[in-house]
This record gives sequence, structure tokens and C-alpha cells, in this order.
Amino acid sequence: MRGETPSDQHQQPHGEEDIERFFAQLLCRYRSPIVNLAYQLLGDRDEAEDVAQDTFVQAFLHLKRFRGQSNLFTWLYRIAVNACRMRLRKRRPLPLPDVERSADSGFDEQVWILKQQVDEVLRRLPEPLREVLILREMHELSYEQIAQVLRIPVGTVRSRLFTARQRFAELWKQMEDST
Repeated sequence: MRGETPSDQHQQPHGEEDIERFFAQLLCRYRSPIVNLAYQLLGDRDEAEDVAQDTFVQAFLHLKRFRGQSNLFTWLYRIAVNACRMRLRKRRPLPLPDVERSADSGFDEQVWILKQQVDEVLRRLPEPLREVLILREMHELSYEQIAQVLRIPVGTVRSRLFTARQRFAELWKQMEDST
């Protein structure tokens, strides 16, 4: 996550009032990135909102299991990625993202088309490649953070990311050649 450092650790709350304050801070700080991650992995805004809600419910229920061995946000990302994986296994193929064209003056048709093309190419990547690419390029996680989120070695992150970038470039070229 942008601006997050490995030393960004959180103290576990003690007592009911402390827990409520802690979760209010968690929601405020991490809700938007979790929804964004889920949307990028699932391509559906409603499902992304559901995954975010599920993520925070699971975090609340299992907070006592969090030992602080990783950053809190990587733990939350892991919960969210796992929730997305479960949803993806239940449905195939990935739907086209639901894009709301706004009538406001900030809408840029070319940017919208480019985003749709990027989303389409991402959907064509196998899930493990798509996950590392989204976590690195869109959420700017370090290799170590991605390894923690996905519970894979850093070397595997590097390998998958290299392959994902290559495959993305190949698919992008195919898409451009076909238009």
C-alpha cells in the first residue's frame, strides 16, 4: 500500500472501548484500499464491497490470532485476497468490470477506454500472475509485502512478477494488433 513501511506496526487493542476505536481506525485507513484491491481482482463493485465487509468481519473475529509478525495491512490484504479467491472459484469467467459513466465534467473517454483495455488484459492473466501484478503495480507493495500477503517466497514473487509483466505485454500487443 502506498506510503506503508515494514515498520508500520499496530498495537493490539485491549478492552472493548479500545477495540471499537481500533476498528474505526482500521476501517478509516484500510477500507478504500481493500475495496480497490477486491474490485481489481473481481471486476465487480458490489462483490468488492462485500469482500471488504467480509475482510473486516474476519479481521475482527480473528484479531487475537494476529501476532504482529507481519504488518497489519498485509494481514488484511491476505484476508481480502483469500476472500477474492474463494469468490473467483465459485464463478467463471470473470465479468467485465461494472463501470459507471459519470455525467460530471471530469469524465475522460480516452482514459476510460484505456482502463477498460488494461482490465481486459488483466482478466486474461492466470490468477497467480494477476495477483502479483495488481499488488505490485497498482498497490505498490514491496516484494516482501507481496510474499507476506500471498504466503509465497520472495523469489516466487519475483518470478511471477517477471512472467506477469511479460505475459501482460504479449497480451497487450495481441490486443493492439487485433484492433
